[in-house]
Amino acid sequence: MATGVHDTRPLAVRVHEQIASEIVSGALKPGTPLVQEQVATQYGVSRTPVRDALAQIAMEGLATLVPGSGYVVNDLTAQDVHNVFEVRYHLEQLAMAQSLGRHTRAQLVRLRALIDEFEILEPTDAEEQFRLGKEFHLGLIEPCPNQYLRDTLGSIWGHPIQRRITRAYQIGPEHQASIAREHRDILEALTTGDLETIIKVLGYCHDAGDIDPHSLPSRN
Repeated sequence: MATGVHDTRPLAVRVHEQIASEIVSGALKPGTPLVQEQVATQYGVSRTPVRDALAQIAMEGLATLVPGSGYVVNDLTAQDVHNVFEVRYHLEQLAMAQSLGRHTRAQLVRLRALIDEFEILEPTDAEEQFRLGKEFHLGLIEPCPNQYLRDTLGSIWGHPIQRRITRAYQIGPEHQASIAREHRDILEALTTGDLETIIKVLGYCHDAGDIDPHSLPSRN
C-alpha cells in the first residue's frame, strides 16, 4: 500500500481512507465484493487493519456485511441523499441562527471570495466545486458559538456519503451558476440579517433536483 513517508496514522485508518476514496470515485462499483483476504493482498497489509477498515466502511453506509460472503459495496440511493440533506439542512438552520450578526468583515470577504472562485471553476470539476461549496457552508457557520454543532456539521461534510452525493450531480454551467447564485443570495441576506431568506435559500441548496436519478437506485 503506497503511503506518504511521514504518514504516521494507524494502518487501519489509511486502509479505510483508500477504500472509501475508491468507492467515492467509482473505482469500486456497487456490488463489488470486499473480501478481507483479497483486500489485504491488494494493499499489501495484514488482515487486522483491513478488518477494522471494512467495519468502518460499513458503519458509514458504504458497504454491507453479507454473512458468509464478506462485505459488498453499496449503491448510493435516493434515501441516502434525503437522509444526509435532511440532517445537514436542519443543523445548518440552527447554526445560522446562532451565527447571525457575528461575522467579521474578514469572514464576509472570505465568503465572497469563495463564491468568486467557484464561478470561474471548470464546470465539470466536481471535486473543486465540492471543496469550495464545503468551505463556503462551513464558513457561514464559523461564528457559531456552539463548537459541538460546528464539529457535527464538519463531520457531515467530511463524510464519504456526502462526497459520493457530489459525484451524482449533473454538473455543468447551469448547475454551477445555480449554486453560485444561491450562495450570493445567502451572503446578501447574511449582511442584512435576514435569517428567513437564508433558511429559504438553504432549502434550495439541499434540493436533489440536480442529481442524476439514474445514479440513485432505490434500496429495497
